Amino acid sequence: MKQELIGGNGRKILQTGRLELREMSVADFSSLCKMLQDIEVMYAWEHAFSDNEVQDWIERNMVRYRKDGCGYWLAFERESGICVGQIGLLKEEIFGVNHIGIGWILAKKYWGRGYAVEGAAACLDYAFNKLNALRVIADIRPHNISSRLVAERIGMHEQGCYDKIYNGVVMPHLLYVARTPRIEVKEYDAVWSEWFAQLNELLQPVIKRYGGRVEHVGSTSVTGLIAKPVIDADYILPEPSVWQGVKTALEEIGFFHRGNGGLKGREMFTESLHLPFRHNLYVCFADSLHLKNHLMVRDFLSDNPEWVYRYGELKMRLAAQYPEDIDAYCAGKSALLAEILSASGFSDTDVAEIYKLNTGSCDRNKNGGERGI
Repeated sequence: MKQELIGGNGRKILQTGRLELREMSVADFSSLCKMLQDIEVMYAWEHAFSDNEVQDWIERNMVRYRKDGCGYWLAFERESGICVGQIGLLKEEIFGVNHIGIGWILAKKYWGRGYAVEGAAACLDYAFNKLNALRVIADIRPHNISSRLVAERIGMHEQGCYDKIYNGVVMPHLLYVARTPRIEVKEYDAVWSEWFAQLNELLQPVIKRYGGRVEHVGSTSVTGLIAKPVIDADYILPEPSVWQGVKTALEEIGFFHRGNGGLKGREMFTESLHLPFRHNLYVCFADSLHLKNHLMVRDFLSDNPEWVYRYGELKMRLAAQYPEDIDAYCAGKSALLAEILSASGFSDTDVAEIYKLNTGSCDRNKNGGERGI
């Protein structure tokens, strides 16, 4: 009986405590009709599908499986074998940049049971650990509160909006983003300078309007230093009075304010989905201790290759030891960073403050970068 309820024999992708996800096939037509021809389920599409549209949906996802290695997968209750919905990963293009997106469509009967959260969380893990995605997005209609809550419960953060065109209709969507928790460090790559140049170019309209400058900081800014391939940049304000205008202008190009995380003088922003690589942007006031930290440590390391080697070796060991624990990774670097700060000319008081910061919780920065270099 269970096999009859399951229907087609698509390839199994993953399973959770209550669900099994597998590829759909033409044998799943009737199960999909029950979902895709329900106007309440198809809220985001603004119409129920015809039989031909359901068939096209199946064929498109089968092409995705072959071409992209992912797509919408059918979700079945493991206990009953009944199809409860579709949850999966999709290649998407937004702002001219390719992303991996996550989506879920649950049959109305199975709303409110936590299946979307359970399946989407497993898909997010699959994207990061099987597909090696660095970020995953979800685009959700603004009034779809239940889906927005699902995104938030699996650790995604709202990050702007865009207009999706479907069947000639402009449909506003909110964007949610999650970044990989994996800590991976690599040998120095000259492409990091090119990435910073692209980030700097994206920021030019804001700089031309409000002044200031952008500095490449963090480990990717030091030639020869092993680093996580994430670009760190400090936008240094010319004066405090332009802060509000800069914040608003940054939102127009995809950077959204995340507060200062308790760090006076340095404001954190999300990365912009207009760029394909990972990056962290900070807006810094000129007298910020944390700006001084970034610039002086960068310059010291650039002038002292023996410290570059020591620091790089330490980061390699820590990344291997704590592959998904950013708190332990940050704390493990703190003692050597304190040595570097002292050698750079920082006072004992400033070194103590930064050391305390680096050995504390990194939770406030999981979607916005580390707190030191």
